[in-house]
Amino acid sequence: MCGNITIKSLLEALLFGLFFLSDITVAVNADDGIATKKSLQIMTEVWLPYINPEMESLGSAARIIDILAAEMETDIDWRYISYAVAYQLIRRDKAELAFPYFLTAKREKEVIFSYPMFSVTSRIYYNRQFYSEGQVKKGFSSLRTGKVDGYSYGESLDQLLEKAEIFATEQAALAALFNHAIDLLPMTEGVMKTTLERYFPNRGQLVLAVPGISGTSSLHVIAPDTPQGKAAIQQLNDAIDQLKALKLAGTQASYAEDKKSVDLAQLIPAEGYPAILGQVSMGTTNNQYFTLPQGTRVVVLEWSTKILTPSNTDRLYKNMMDLSRVVILNGPHVGKELYVRNMHIHLQ
Repeated sequence: MCGNITIKSLLEALLFGLFFLSDITVAVNADDGIATKKSLQIMTEVWLPYINPEMESLGSAARIIDILAAEMETDIDWRYISYAVAYQLIRRDKAELAFPYFLTAKREKEVIFSYPMFSVTSRIYYNRQFYSEGQVKKGFSSLRTGKVDGYSYGESLDQLLEKAEIFATEQAALAALFNHAIDLLPMTEGVMKTTLERYFPNRGQLVLAVPGISGTSSLHVIAPDTPQGKAAIQQLNDAIDQLKALKLAGTQASYAEDKKSVDLAQLIPAEGYPAILGQVSMGTTNNQYFTLPQGTRVVVLEWSTKILTPSNTDRLYKNMMDLSRVVILNGPHVGKELYVRNMHIHLQ
């Protein structure tokens, strides 16, 4: 009896398994005439915070594509490759799709663009360690500009970047801005903020946008200008039309260069001077003074003459009381440029 039960159970299990496997075959075998789930390969590259590195969670822009893919019942195969190379592959009909790209008149003659996926604002940034706002405005046309290889920043800003030096990544371009290898750098606001936080966490207050110069542009999926490319873009556009209620438009070479060091310091009290004061200007007439909490972090923008040049005496009082110019990195006065006495500056 036990033997018969075992054989019967095995036969039932085998029959069930065959039935189950046949269902799987029907579901995935295109030769049986049953439609299989489609797959699209989309080329992209890291563009924080919109496109995150491989093996990390999707960036906000990549999530838009995944939402559309679900509507299209399609799997997305993300392939990471530089934007410049990806664009050329699309232009020459060597790849299916690439994302995200700004639409320009020149590009529109070479590839097919989808409906807008999302929009960003780009600005031109400078390093206030080397220039004031007034100096940038006055000498804008003569300053050295950089940009990232393969990038457009929208047609309004691209016109200002014809002679820009080319860098492989945002990190390399920002390092050049900090190292004074370039004077101006265009970048999307979100990309600048995220790149600073991830790669240059102590220097965010050094980078400022040139006032009055910006461009807001949409980003798109691109495809080859072929019947197949047009069909793929039409599928995406149809999915966008069907999901308008989700308001999708509202979603937001390796780097080996050395990051030039800055004089990062912490403000500390001194004997006889328990309160730390920062002053707006060097003079004493009609000046303003800010009380700075102990432990405030700063970057020294300009050391005082007493620090930079030798002294003819060993009396240190004047050296310690002399003023150096700093930018405040944290606390209630973050972002302010102030003059602080040398005796309060503790290098880290």
